[in-house]
Amino acid sequence: MEYQDIFNQIQAIAQNVGDGFESPLRGYIELKNLEALCKELKDQIQADALNEANAFKGQVYHGYQIDVREVGGRYSYDHIAEISDLKARLKELEKEAQLSYKMSSNGSIMMKEDTGEVFPPAHYKGGTTAIILKAI
Repeated sequence: MEYQDIFNQIQAIAQNVGDGFESPLRGYIELKNLEALCKELKDQIQADALNEANAFKGQVYHGYQIDVREVGGRYSYDHIAEISDLKARLKELEKEAQLSYKMSSNGSIMMKEDTGEVFPPAHYKGGTTAIILKAI
């Protein structure tokens, strides 16, 4: 199957939804399933594609400039006691700020026990609404 055929099928789903021939939720689910299938298939061939990409590094291949590099490396500080302690304290402060926010939403205030100062509430920014799909 050609790329254009797959693209046309995906576009047809959106068109059918837009024209009222298909339920928007059903179209969303079909596209979500296609997305998952594409990711699964891409993951299956990634190691072989990476090996081949090394041969084309710095060249143009099928309209794409090919480069290979390490991405997403991370440092770990968990073995450093001072940092672990500070992270734990930060989590405590964040939980207290969240509680202070919830209390202030109800008209109450949260006081620091040791100083009697008002504990500053966190600021809350709502997230987006998402469709949650669970396969059964």
